[in-house]
Amino acid sequence: MFAALDDFLRFDPGERGVGALHAAANPNTPPVEAAAQTLREVATDGDAVLLTTGFPIPPDWQPETDGPPGTVVLARALQELGAKLVIVAEPRVEAPIDAAAEVCELATLPFESVSPDVTTTATSEALLDRYEPGAVIAIERPGRTADHTYRSMTGTDITAHVAPMDPLFALACDREIPTIAVGDGGNEIGMGGIRSVVEAEIKHGEQIAATTAVDHLVVAGVSNWGAYGIVAALEHLIGQARLHHPSTERELLAACCAAGCVDGRTGVAEPWVDGLSTAMHEYVVGLFRELLGHERTETES
Repeated sequence: MFAALDDFLRFDPGERGVGALHAAANPNTPPVEAAAQTLREVATDGDAVLLTTGFPIPPDWQPETDGPPGTVVLARALQELGAKLVIVAEPRVEAPIDAAAEVCELATLPFESVSPDVTTTATSEALLDRYEPGAVIAIERPGRTADHTYRSMTGTDITAHVAPMDPLFALACDREIPTIAVGDGGNEIGMGGIRSVVEAEIKHGEQIAATTAVDHLVVAGVSNWGAYGIVAALEHLIGQARLHHPSTERELLAACCAAGCVDGRTGVAEPWVDGLSTAMHEYVVGLFRELLGHERTETES
């Protein structure tokens, strides 16, 4: 089952070259399995989990629709297993996270606001000291490049709009706290582990390749799908339904757009992700559920 879930994440309708990245990130154990096993342990121990997301899109630098939905769906699954969740991101990401949490019938998730102009390594140290997390997760989060800038897929410099989260992952590694990341393009936190492949296989790769590596990197055609893949793997591990219904996916995207998110390809406030229609994302969630094959209860959302 884990291999089937992981293989499905290679689906790349946006033709972004995900196949090469997925192959490079795929060790003997499927990354979704390794991530899910780690997170099941952390959650059932009742530990805190820090999650960061939010990729700013020009011209208004609002967060894209890829990231917040996946973050909240994963947060819900972990919370139901006993984890204490904290979202860490720029102020502009809080409204979409709250909107997605409402769709998922979650109480407002604790949110640590970090600003691009004041976030430092000391900020990350303070977060780790305060919450003592059992894991740190990035879902579609800009990763620092070799020249210490942050870049879009086209190479646009977005540094002024990004609160650096790379130190959080480096410090977590130093403290032997498990780190997990989901990405789809090569410029996200986590892609440092396959940097040479990004540079060789992805357009603008030498300019945009992220340098921060993590313990478990999940590569997917769309980062939300990677997060859903981890939730599906958790569902398979525990034998209890955790993944949302396709109709909920439509609600999530609409809610995030109403709260300020934009499509990452067009910059338009519409419920698409990476230039792919809402119907495509509903379809993918439905396929995940078909792969799992579990009986669903009428109360599942």
